Amino acid sequence: MKLTIIALAAVAFGSIAACTIKAEAGKPVSSVGSFEPVAVIELFTSQGCSSCPAADRLLSKTIKEAGKKGQNIFALSFHVDYWNRLGWADPFSDARFTQRQSVYVSAMNLNGAYTPQMIVNGTSEFVGSDNASLSRSLADALHTKAEVKFTKLDAAYTTGGSLKVQYGLEGKFAGSKINVALVSAEETTVVKRGENGGRTLKNENVVRRLITGNAVGSGEVSFSSPPTPKNTVIVAFIQEGNNRKIVGAAMVKL
Repeated sequence: MKLTIIALAAVAFGSIAACTIKAEAGKPVSSVGSFEPVAVIELFTSQGCSSCPAADRLLSKTIKEAGKKGQNIFALSFHVDYWNRLGWADPFSDARFTQRQSVYVSAMNLNGAYTPQMIVNGTSEFVGSDNASLSRSLADALHTKAEVKFTKLDAAYTTGGSLKVQYGLEGKFAGSKINVALVSAEETTVVKRGENGGRTLKNENVVRRLITGNAVGSGEVSFSSPPTPKNTVIVAFIQEGNNRKIVGAAMVKL
């Protein structure tokens, strides 16, 4: 389904309220384009959209295949909120994920936002259920060396109940952004109303929180009062500030 978004197009990738970033300045090393390729899939989806379950299944299939092949594919499911008006409020939807999609809409000169939409490495977009386009985009991404490598990515809950993520980088990250996503590996929902009313939907790699900040050599990200879904995963990725190309990624399970 398509929706034209105008007011949100100027909103930059933002951090979630009640989340903070600490960082120490680091000096980029000279090695560029020498790291293993990575592919980050961003699926913009909604439980209120009848076209989305097919894309959700394709994402699930891709996650499983990547695991078997040992590929550096990092899948993220962002649930937008603009279809909540159709009778079912997606429990994982967030207006800030809609804002993130709207920035892509503006950057890629699209007519408007739609679901399901997949974006690979911040540069290639297509209908989220299009297996052929996904295969082509992943092949291109996995044949391009990454420009940034995570030398460290650790996550642990503190005694105060917050979730602290520490990271280290090397490569060409100056002027880029780091995105840190708190992800639920799997969610099952009985949808009672709306276009998918009466269906039980399975969503994988559901983004619950997202923090964005300036990429530095080493830093710390804190989620205060985070949700604690089963099989929690942290996915971090580096995105160039000028063209939003994703140039490095890593994942850690809690």
